[in-house]
Amino acid sequence: MEKYDEYDRPSVAADIAAFGISTENSENKRLGKVKKLKLLLIRRGAEPFSGKFALPGGFLRKDETIEQTAQRELTEETGVNGTKFISFGIYSAPDRDPRGWIISSGYLALLNTVALTTAENSDAAQAFWFDFSYSDDGGSKKITLTSGSDKLEIINGNGYISANELAFDHGRMIFDAFMKLRDEVLYHNIVFELLPELFPISDLQQIHETITGTKECAANFRRKMKDKITETEFFEETTAHRPSKLYRKN
Repeated sequence: MEKYDEYDRPSVAADIAAFGISTENSENKRLGKVKKLKLLLIRRGAEPFSGKFALPGGFLRKDETIEQTAQRELTEETGVNGTKFISFGIYSAPDRDPRGWIISSGYLALLNTVALTTAENSDAAQAFWFDFSYSDDGGSKKITLTSGSDKLEIINGNGYISANELAFDHGRMIFDAFMKLRDEVLYHNIVFELLPELFPISDLQQIHETITGTKECAANFRRKMKDKITETEFFEETTAHRPSKLYRKN
């Protein structure tokens, strides 16, 4: 019988790419309120990569599933709990972590952009919401993350990822997580996870376009969504313009 204790055993971790949508005043006053895509990052308070930004995450414990690890670490490092996770990849390069052989499971989460807290015993020093933008010039693809004076860039050129000020291989993880989010919005119904139960169709369109990078007229978008949403008898209450009809997901 084969002796399984002869095999080396890696440590296992979970890392979470948590996205949210915030409503903010546009720099163009004619647009009023706009939707912005955000990504949740922590600044590491311990080595390795102390002071660098990273995705929230940590190590699997003996009494946990990997999904439970993801929820515990997200709560400890950011104060966020009660979210649903979607797997977007396994990261197992032997040199991905200077502490040793560590395999990480990447999870996508969608959250409200709530106030953040960090537990005292966490590896994280502080948690931040970063503004998220994506561009594709037909050659290299770029993600830009900004929070106050901090600006991070993740560039994917022909499959090679470069990222400044990010720990581990989290530049690759963030890029992969966004591609997963974009596909889920384009081909499934995950966009509704970023909306309240009742919403104006303009909010749905703005969030959809913010994530996918697509643009189309309101009438075309309404036709595209007609089988996914139902008009209600309610109207948006707080608006400077004519109140908009509210919809719900089918």
